[in-house]
Amino acid sequence: MKICVISTPIFRVPVAGYSGLEHLAWQTAAGLAKCGHEVSLICPDGSSCPGVQIIPVGPERQVDEKMAFDRYWKYLLQVDCVIDETWNKWSYVLKQEGRLKVPSLGILHAPVDTMYRTLPDVAKPCFVCISEDQRAHFEALFSRPARTCHNGIDLTYYQPIGVPRTRRFLFLARFSKIKGPDLAIEACKQAGVELDLVGDTKLTGEAEYLKSILGMADGKRIRFVGPANRCECVQWFSQAWCMIHPNQRFREPLGLAPLEALACGTPVIAWNYGAMRETIGSEVGVLVQSMDDLVSHIKLTATLTDDEVAYIRRTCRNWVAANFSMERMIRRYDELCKEAVETGGW
Repeated sequence: MKICVISTPIFRVPVAGYSGLEHLAWQTAAGLAKCGHEVSLICPDGSSCPGVQIIPVGPERQVDEKMAFDRYWKYLLQVDCVIDETWNKWSYVLKQEGRLKVPSLGILHAPVDTMYRTLPDVAKPCFVCISEDQRAHFEALFSRPARTCHNGIDLTYYQPIGVPRTRRFLFLARFSKIKGPDLAIEACKQAGVELDLVGDTKLTGEAEYLKSILGMADGKRIRFVGPANRCECVQWFSQAWCMIHPNQRFREPLGLAPLEALACGTPVIAWNYGAMRETIGSEVGVLVQSMDDLVSHIKLTATLTDDEVAYIRRTCRNWVAANFSMERMIRRYDELCKEAVETGGW
């Protein structure tokens, strides 16, 4: 089957720093090529992907999605199936115009109500959600069917490395208010534990909020680190005692960083909201419903013995391997492409 995967024009792949959907698009293209498909990947200049034809759209961060679409749309007319990982999903314009006859699988990487108010006027848009919670939200809003494919974790990359575990807690996400770094800081201060703050400071565009976060850090107990690449993130996951993911303000559609932390043997304390209910099992973390609850569980986790934590760490990695591996994600995309082509979609 000829499959075209569309990434964003923001980052070339493989991504040098830390990213979400661009890396997933790269993994999906490489994985489907290994399955025997003829795969092309639309992405910025200078990208590479093993076994995959690269269709460049210009230098990274120098073209927007509309400009990129103007450069690649003709390629979509030459394939059997499209996997559109972008934010704006211009492939649906071709579907609406009747020029793209093959299925286009639109992958939803953000909360549904932030991506669409009304759906594209396409008979079978073939939307794919990245969690069951997101799919339920999609179907409740639009009364249309969707499919689910959980994002996968590369367990050969995300694994514990030879660094000593510390008793420090970890926040790792972009410094956006919806991700709740202020909640993590406040909870750790109340619990009397140390915290490292790692994540992107540029893409969010929340300068005043970032300034307030910097003001809450003291450089020692609450330490602001800032951006980290993928390799550095593995080190932060591997040395942390526990990760805090306070998504109180954000209906998390999946949450890659918590799964990456689990793959590195680090338990997660997250808010009981969105997909956290299916990604954080009871043996690998805790779901909280209030700040008091968050502080209480941070205190409890800080008192665990080394033996207790060693058992939890093995369980964390086994959980990801069984439920959220990259191989499982690739198999699911293979199934969905075949279903869409053979049935005309959903």
